[in-house]
Amino acid sequence: MNFDPMAAARLLDACSAGIVLVGILIAGTRSIGRAIWLVGAQAILLAVAAFGVGVATNSPHLLIGSLLTFAVRGIAVPLILGRILRRSPVRVERNPYLNPRLSLIVAIVIVFAAAITMDNAALGGPLDAPRALPASVAEVLTGLLIAMTRRKSLSIVVGLLVFENGLALAAFSLTYGMPLVVELGAAFDLLMVIVVVGVYARRMLTVFGSLSTDELRRLRG
Repeated sequence: MNFDPMAAARLLDACSAGIVLVGILIAGTRSIGRAIWLVGAQAILLAVAAFGVGVATNSPHLLIGSLLTFAVRGIAVPLILGRILRRSPVRVERNPYLNPRLSLIVAIVIVFAAAITMDNAALGGPLDAPRALPASVAEVLTGLLIAMTRRKSLSIVVGLLVFENGLALAAFSLTYGMPLVVELGAAFDLLMVIVVVGVYARRMLTVFGSLSTDELRRLRG
């Protein structure tokens, strides 16, 4: 497949902008279900960006990585988290440490701060996609914001997934992917984390009837 590097750079920039926009929407939503599917959409945009970079740079391992990203992060993980959510009586983030409106504003500030800070940073290599690096930094920080300001365990997991998507975007855009064995290991680790989350979520629902981390904090005494 022949894909011009300039076209790949434009695709990477467009997907990076979309990833940032979806991250802002996740930060501003109360619905846990909507946040789960939004982080899945973010992963699909990441997969599309990785696929374009892989074709333009003739990197088979990056093409395989994009397919893994699509299958694991874009499809499997949202389905598993959605199944866990359906067992929970609470479907919205009721009392976050930072209300959604303020969280939305902070996420937007993070995006602008990342864009200004990384304005003169160059990616290097054959692709010139100036939005990719600021977008990856913004998503890492946005993921931390979500994980630190939410009370429900699934919302915290969503924040960590946004953080992970930011790191993956940096790997795809800066180094044109990681070795295939590393990508396979990362995908396997992510699935294992989701399985562990599912086990603990089921236990929390059985014991506490809720997925709120406040119940766990009370155990400290």
